[in-house]
Amino acid sequence: MITEHSIIKRPVNINKNQLHTVKYLLLTAICAIIITKVYLLFNHDLFFGTYSFLTTFLVMSAFIFSYTKYKDPSLTKTHNGSGAIKYRQPLVSIVMPSKNDPVMIRKAVLSCLASSYSQIEIILVNDGSTDQTGEVMDLLRKENPRQVKVVQLSCNVGKRKATREGIVNGHARGDIIILVDSDCELDNKAIEKLVSVFDNPEVGAVSGLGRSYNANESMLTKMQDTWYDGQFSIMKGMESAFGTVTCCPGILSAYRKEAIMPCLDAWANDNFLGSEFTCGDDRHLTSYVLGGNKHYLGNYHKVWKTVYCESAIVYTVMPPKLKKFIRQQIRWKKSWFRVFFFSVPFYYKDRNLFAAAFYYLQMIWSFLSPIVAFRSLVYLPFQGHFIDALVYVSGLTFVGLLFAADFKMRNPNSGNMWAYRLLWSWMGFFLSSLEYYSLLTIRDKSWLTR
Repeated sequence: MITEHSIIKRPVNINKNQLHTVKYLLLTAICAIIITKVYLLFNHDLFFGTYSFLTTFLVMSAFIFSYTKYKDPSLTKTHNGSGAIKYRQPLVSIVMPSKNDPVMIRKAVLSCLASSYSQIEIILVNDGSTDQTGEVMDLLRKENPRQVKVVQLSCNVGKRKATREGIVNGHARGDIIILVDSDCELDNKAIEKLVSVFDNPEVGAVSGLGRSYNANESMLTKMQDTWYDGQFSIMKGMESAFGTVTCCPGILSAYRKEAIMPCLDAWANDNFLGSEFTCGDDRHLTSYVLGGNKHYLGNYHKVWKTVYCESAIVYTVMPPKLKKFIRQQIRWKKSWFRVFFFSVPFYYKDRNLFAAAFYYLQMIWSFLSPIVAFRSLVYLPFQGHFIDALVYVSGLTFVGLLFAADFKMRNPNSGNMWAYRLLWSWMGFFLSSLEYYSLLTIRDKSWLTR
């Protein structure tokens, strides 16, 4: 059962000196391991050595740039000519599509209404629910007639089209559109933090920080919570340093309305390989903002920056059971492949060369990882080469320990939760095995949640 006590709150007061010390120790460890990787590259196995070196380079780069270049953009203040801080409070439209989620949708809406930022309207979209979700939405509108709107859809159309219905037929009036999943609760400062980032006129989209609402429900949710922390703090932190966050997640993201209206119809009705593609709505919409508008819809469209705001925190329900978790992972991997093919023609344009190189190298790594895992853990040991399996597992352990140490540093009161990040890394072989299955079945819509 999920309760309020399941939520692991992110600490707000961390000793800055200790934080910097641990960061430098981690960076030293990363640099030291490169010597081993270079040895493997030139003295052991060219294929495995190249992959190993590439993995280390990507991880090293993410840690270095997130530690040295990332700064929460909500902490950057805009000043007027007199030197006083300039505060903007534009109207924000929060769009929240939902199907069959009557309990969490109410909690999600109440968390938005409790926000420190008051200039909001909430547009709820009932995406063909077959339970009491529509009734709960109507009750929320009745209780909050000035701030809550409801769009009732008679049949399920999927998250993309339901979101479009909320923006267009829900008559979203805000200059900023915030998308929130219905199984989430927002920190009361989250909306205020997101909105402040748009004082920078170059920013088109902002990602919040996702943590688990039900972290203590199972071993699997604990593992996911520690993984989420690293994916946001390290990976999105690095991308944000270059203004190129590649996925502003559906759990909590804010978009400049001007940046998404040109692509809204194309995004909502996406087709891939001759059929409708519904996965990866958040990653795909972010890609339009990052340059898809300009490349696919016309050169006159602007290429926007996308950034990560670590102080805008949202707590989301994570799959506690393996079956639902696997479905989620397959859906995410399918969306990753689809959006990569979408972004390949333009991603290198109009952005930092390193950020572009990192993106393409990530894709190469993703394609190679299942092959390397099978070769190291199955094929070579059967040939009597057990050292390769040991080296592979050691590499997974090293990466896991880096992220585990970072998790403990950022969450000093989390007890032994850091160990679950190490377990996640050891799941690498299992998770990588889903890569090719996801690619080969990319047109198959079965086995997926919407």
